[in-house]
Amino acid sequence: DITAVSSDNVISTLNKSIKISNLLLKYPEISRPNLVPKEIKHDVKHFIDTNGQSIHAKARQLDPKRLAIAKEEFTFMLNNEIIRPSNSQWSSPLHLATKKDGSYRSCGDYRQLNAQTIPDRYPITRLEDFHQILKETKIFSKIDLFKVYFQITIAVQHKCKTAIITPFDLYEFNVMSFGLKNAPVTFQRFIHEVLRGLDFVFPYLDDILIASKSNQEHEIHLNLVLERLNTSGLRINISKSVFAVEEIEFLGYLITPQGSRPLPNKVQAIMNYKRPENIQDLRTFLGILNFYRRYLKDAAKNQALLHEYLKGSKKKDKRKIQWTYEAEKQFEKCKNDLANATLLSFPNSELPLSLLTDASNTAIGAVLQQYENSTWQPIAFYSKKLNDTQQNYSTYDRELSGIYLSVKHFKHYLEGRTFTIYTDHKPLIFAFHQKLDKAAPRQARQLNYISQFSTDIKYIKGENNIVADTLSRVTEVSSIDYDQIADAQTQDEELKSLQTITSLNLKDYSLYSGKYLWFDTSTSKIRPYIPQAFRKQIFHHIHGLSHPGIKSTIKLMNSKFIWPSIKKDV
Repeated sequence: DITAVSSDNVISTLNKSIKISNLLLKYPEISRPNLVPKEIKHDVKHFIDTNGQSIHAKARQLDPKRLAIAKEEFTFMLNNEIIRPSNSQWSSPLHLATKKDGSYRSCGDYRQLNAQTIPDRYPITRLEDFHQILKETKIFSKIDLFKVYFQITIAVQHKCKTAIITPFDLYEFNVMSFGLKNAPVTFQRFIHEVLRGLDFVFPYLDDILIASKSNQEHEIHLNLVLERLNTSGLRINISKSVFAVEEIEFLGYLITPQGSRPLPNKVQAIMNYKRPENIQDLRTFLGILNFYRRYLKDAAKNQALLHEYLKGSKKKDKRKIQWTYEAEKQFEKCKNDLANATLLSFPNSELPLSLLTDASNTAIGAVLQQYENSTWQPIAFYSKKLNDTQQNYSTYDRELSGIYLSVKHFKHYLEGRTFTIYTDHKPLIFAFHQKLDKAAPRQARQLNYISQFSTDIKYIKGENNIVADTLSRVTEVSSIDYDQIADAQTQDEELKSLQTITSLNLKDYSLYSGKYLWFDTSTSKIRPYIPQAFRKQIFHHIHGLSHPGIKSTIKLMNSKFIWPSIKKDV
């Protein structure tokens, strides 16, 4: 009886929800978003060991509106003992960071302090280790901690180094401030101490994964974790936490009772790579494959047809490629092989790590990689189209934004790690050593954010930065979900009738998810068949590229997709 099963599921879900609510009510303080703790309930301190002389800066002048905002924020922090007046010989300039809602947050521009800060070598938990708690588990929770930095005090002898100079006074922090290097490591040390001995828990900075074998066991586990967090004075962000589910996303992985698998977004930039139109573009794509050839099985065999196009060609040959069905299939297989090799790789905290970035006029690209067995192994790729405002930035600002956005994107890989940033834009390598008042507000915000993770930035020649450079030119980041289209094709009666039409040559391709998608290969351009439910989305995708007219839209649609009534539907 389907209704009975459905009702049982609803009742089970409600019971589970009530039990979770009762658990949270048992510890009322833990879910109250309180910016400033009434008391610190532990003895973990943040230390700022430095090399070199003390640094000092001049106060930055603020316009009347921002000056009033800064005064109000500092008064609040002073009243709540987050800061205290200072007479330190150290000082960093005040920076007003813009929040998503347009308001401001006062913080220090700690670039020079971070450059002098000696790295804390306490080990950040290795991402791959979360598998150790998953054996035979079926129920999962993920807890997001709230404003964790204000829960940890600065060591008394190092508070002076956090001093911020403002137009109206000099202040230093009592608790960890945003922007300080080693802050993630200090918090990792703290949360390890809080949850020590709980072998069903995996804490990674301010995210906590809990895995259990049954609902009953999970209730016990949750209670133990909440009790520990409450005793230590920590707060949880209810809106970002997930409780007692059978499937959960955690640090880029989907976790289920059957195990875990990486989410495909880490290779989305590669999967969005468009088929090269000419010989030069194909040569660039093959350059990426060559860079990571060690991780590609049967690389020479699988790329043979593609290399045939290069015979007798010049380096910057713009001749159009006449794609055959077999060559197109090989191109897709090469993309899949690189994506799968990347999905199988785990970041290893013992190996050297690097982030390569680049920006074109329209997009940014990046690759995160680690050095293993005398070669670089890709961990994840990233590509993002720049908006109209960003496209008008200077080359320096586009390249800086590329580093900033890439660091934000790979944040959970980079926190607490030592790594090198590589850029082919030489002026950026001096960015962390320039005078603090030389940067524009947006530049200062981005540089300050980057400096929390690394100030080790090096120049790489453009010809050696081929992967990031190429990804920065993947401007048409597709929003089309071909896995969903493949699912819809299996039930599509129109597709079944089209398979009998001799003027078409319909063949199925294997997607990197393992699903099969039907394409028409009767022309030089291989076009996927689009079921009825996805046609409006496809139209908006094509029309949104450049808002072409009706004839141009029909032409574009026909060149990329197939269904019988395209002209009529447009």
